[in-house]
Amino acid sequence: MENPQFNMNLGNDAGGEQQSLPQYGNLEAEITNIVGQIDPQTIIDNLDHALKGEQYNKESNAWIMNASGKYLVNDDCRGAVISYLDGILNNNTTMANIDEKRLGHLMESVIETITKTFVVNLEKFGFVPPGRTYAKSIYENKGTPDTATMTMVANMIYKVCFLVFSRALKGQESIRIFKSLSLSDGMNYGGQQQSKQGWVSKLFNRGNG
Repeated sequence: MENPQFNMNLGNDAGGEQQSLPQYGNLEAEITNIVGQIDPQTIIDNLDHALKGEQYNKESNAWIMNASGKYLVNDDCRGAVISYLDGILNNNTTMANIDEKRLGHLMESVIETITKTFVVNLEKFGFVPPGRTYAKSIYENKGTPDTATMTMVANMIYKVCFLVFSRALKGQESIRIFKSLSLSDGMNYGGQQQSKQGWVSKLFNRGNG
């Protein structure tokens, strides 16, 4: 028995022909594919590997530990950083519509957050040598901080955030998805005018009459 959902029509067009509603499953699959390509999780995962001291090996198609065998930051620091990024960078972030001023405010917020987080967790994150009560999870935060590593890690985080935030500048990603779907729905964004209106064209009253 045929599914009536795909046999409904929007009435006769100018030529007396009937148009069927779209295959929604196909559209959803296409949207999912596009959204998957812009998912910030890939960027966050790459940063996670880098903080572990791992490098991507093209020959083995896998992440391997660097030659020194040393991680960039300890697990406490890496866990805090990745959890923070997971909370602020996702598909909703890239699908937003922000301007240059808001982008600046977002980056200021990230810089302030990371700076304060590092400063109050110097010992826990391994930026100063362990104190006498380190094993008891009582941190003194004494000593000279490893500011070079702190700066390097902080800049890696800022770059990741900036790249994801900037993709939402003026709604670039949402426009990209809309245009990608428009290539096959007859809305004629940037394409050649078609003789027949598609179902989305009729829905938004675009095209010929």
